[in-house]
Amino acid sequence: MIDPFRQWAFDRRNHTHSQCVYDWWSRHDRVYAAFVTAFLLGRTGEFRDRTVAALSLDPGDTILDVGCGPGPNFERLADAIGPTGTIVGVDASPGMVKRAKERGEQLDCEVEVLRADARRLPLANDRFDRVCATLSLSAMGDVEAVVAGISDVLRPGGRIAVLDARSFQTAPLRWLNPLVEGVSAYITNWYPDAPIARSVEDMFTEVSMKAFHGGTVYVVTGKKRD
Repeated sequence: MIDPFRQWAFDRRNHTHSQCVYDWWSRHDRVYAAFVTAFLLGRTGEFRDRTVAALSLDPGDTILDVGCGPGPNFERLADAIGPTGTIVGVDASPGMVKRAKERGEQLDCEVEVLRADARRLPLANDRFDRVCATLSLSAMGDVEAVVAGISDVLRPGGRIAVLDARSFQTAPLRWLNPLVEGVSAYITNWYPDAPIARSVEDMFTEVSMKAFHGGTVYVVTGKKRD
């Protein structure tokens, strides 16, 4: 299922700023959870629920969680796919992968977690029924390549759901963007202008987007063409 050479090549690369940042967060998971909760104004669980619901999961589905972090989506996904389903989590941070594996061990369904570059997923084409990404694509430098790779591993007719955030869209909060973006880029490797919605629109059909908090937080979904 996983190409050993591609995994080895990825592991041989030096840590990037992003990996160092998220390795630190993985060692301070409670602080990480508190940060995300504050960033989403206390609605983290609600937004994750919306994202999972948008996937229209069925028992036995195989789902990929891109940029899975410490696995905060795993329980929700496992409840939807049941013991016959499979979750595969992918993250670039060794620390996050370790945390996610520990979390996956507590679930009834099959859980596989690997360290990989989301732009070059070492996974078989057309393997997954569904793909989700929550607050992760905007931390990746080449969103177009990531979404294209997601399309490759998603089976025809499969669905993608992305939860992410962008800068404040309206005044007066928009005036805070330089400060928020500067701090967030350092502590979370955030790219607020990442063309996530446009990339999904380019690669998928039946694309829809729901925005919250004045357009700052959004969930975008799509379907791979048959």
